[in-house]
Amino acid sequence: MVLDGGLASELERRGGAIDGDPLWSARLLLDNPELMEDIHLAYGLAGADILTTATYQASLPGLGAAGLSVSASCAVLAKAVQLAQQAGTRCVQSCDVKPPLVAASMGPYGAHLADGSEYTGAYTQDKAALRAFHEERMAVLAEAGANILACESIPSLAEGEVLLDLLGTYPHLPCWISFTCRDALHVSHGEPVADCLAMAADFPHVLTGVNCLHPHLVGCLMTSVRDTDSASVQVVYANRGDTWISGRRSWDTSTGLDDDAYTACAMDWAQRGTLLIGGCCRTTPSTTARLAALSAALA
Repeated sequence: MVLDGGLASELERRGGAIDGDPLWSARLLLDNPELMEDIHLAYGLAGADILTTATYQASLPGLGAAGLSVSASCAVLAKAVQLAQQAGTRCVQSCDVKPPLVAASMGPYGAHLADGSEYTGAYTQDKAALRAFHEERMAVLAEAGANILACESIPSLAEGEVLLDLLGTYPHLPCWISFTCRDALHVSHGEPVADCLAMAADFPHVLTGVNCLHPHLVGCLMTSVRDTDSASVQVVYANRGDTWISGRRSWDTSTGLDDDAYTACAMDWAQRGTLLIGGCCRTTPSTTARLAALSAALA
């Protein structure tokens, strides 16, 4: 199945101003939900089987810090699910296709901090604090009618353990958990990626994978875990491969892949048995369209 692509980068490409905002792409849920729905629609029309909500960086504490009450914050999370559902309905009306499923995005604790720690997992909160952070948001998104619970960009084994324990309370919903990686052997915090992927072996409703890493790293990572008991890469959505230059707050596109090269990588992932393939940061609806064509050719 084909996942959608980058949300925040697509928002910026269409003129949305979210750089430096603690809510990141979730800011549009408050300020411009129509644009968010249109982006979901663009990915649906491009052939995405699954649309991901703009809740990666939307949390109850984060929305509270933006001035919203608990009830209003819960309503914003539910609205994110509804926007993706509405885009799916518009997709069906436009091209008579099966409606895309809606995956509720839940980013790591560090995304809420908006200090870069989501890329390292270097925060000091214990498991009880992490559970409290994730639990209520997960419940709201599930209650709002999301078809899938998606824990993404998880940087550490410890946070993965907390999230898997919570996902275990939703056996009726398909779920996935995907990790970010520093190299082909380790997740961002440093634990072996094979150990992180193997944690879900006892959770048959939870797929495991990786996201927001350079496409060229994925094949090496899949090779590194191939002979590991219980570890499998079932979900992959890499970024485009561009490099963020923090000093000038801009992208170096020379390291990135065009849609042809990205699709060639995706062909390799599919041939190795990956079940869900999509795009992360800097990928676009045109990338999704290429992946949808690949999926159709492999069917």
